[in-house]
Amino acid sequence: MQKLPIILLLVICGTLIAAPVFAVEAGGEVGFSYAGTWFKNGNYQDELTDYLNLELYLPPLGETELSYAFRVGAPLQGLTDDEGTSYFTKKLYLKHRFAPFHLTVGRQPVSWSFGSLLNPVDYTLGAEAFDEETSSKYTDAVEVYIPLNWNSSLALVTSFPAGFALEAEKMKWGIRGRFGVKGYDLTFNYVQEAEGAAAGAGGDGLIGLVPIPRQRVGFTFKGDLGDLGVYGSFGHYFGEGTEKGSSYLVGVDYSYNIDYYSKLTMQLEYLGLDGNNLLPLLGPYMLLSSGKERMDLLSGNLAYPLDDFSSIMLTAIANLDGNNYLIVPSYQNTLPGNIDMDLSLLFSLGEGVNFTAIDIGLSYPF
Repeated sequence: MQKLPIILLLVICGTLIAAPVFAVEAGGEVGFSYAGTWFKNGNYQDELTDYLNLELYLPPLGETELSYAFRVGAPLQGLTDDEGTSYFTKKLYLKHRFAPFHLTVGRQPVSWSFGSLLNPVDYTLGAEAFDEETSSKYTDAVEVYIPLNWNSSLALVTSFPAGFALEAEKMKWGIRGRFGVKGYDLTFNYVQEAEGAAAGAGGDGLIGLVPIPRQRVGFTFKGDLGDLGVYGSFGHYFGEGTEKGSSYLVGVDYSYNIDYYSKLTMQLEYLGLDGNNLLPLLGPYMLLSSGKERMDLLSGNLAYPLDDFSSIMLTAIANLDGNNYLIVPSYQNTLPGNIDMDLSLLFSLGEGVNFTAIDIGLSYPF
């Protein structure tokens, strides 16, 4: 069962030895953030953390390339403090481009996003939400990508949530077909979950085991209807030991030129969830749940650039079944020295947990 990671490690070592050392480059981001939360009962909690994202750019060997990226995060006391220090491998894979297909083996990002704020038919539910990714997007997997023509392709993925263990009940696999039809981008997918799989809800690690559908089929579409961008999806979830259910998503996006330099972008979508099996999809927004079997969410996003270096954004989410709401205004600015500043407030209102949160982050890309 351990032969696959050993073989992969040997191939990676050979690639590193063969690659010219002087040609290896690195890039990434270093930063820290402060988060504080005021609860309705008057309590206040805060946290100060720092992190480092680093990726090595290695020269390809013919049609073979190696990718390695990781994240280290810890409290500001220092990266050597065992209390809270974390290391997470985001990428460690080999990719070879054969003539008819591409083969990727190792830890890699797997996400079937199509531009929605929430994706109920992703390979892993909750891998991305509101343009933020979780650790569940990165998985130990083998992917075969087959380009059919310039706008159509087929992807087959087998992943190992419990590590590279060649046991059928611990393996997860899926297939996705993507086709361009009369200006629309259409996809069809099927996923068979691994037994006892877990779903991530944010941060660098998983928050624990959550019941998820053992099998699911999905369909998405995206295209233009006049001046509007339109998209949507349908998912059906079933399998032994899980409740059958379906999801429906429809959305629109629109861009309005206020003047020659400024553009206001808007996005609005409705998502209907059927069954508790889809709670992993919400991730950190699980507090919107009203506890009912059916959940109807209305989400919107407005973004406006103030100038070439700063922008403001407003995100709002409403649970139409439970009178729970989230309102998130945010501000982004690039300071002198190429330092990015992010400031956001989160207001939680309604029948669920009521609180107000602030998040301040400074980061330096290199």
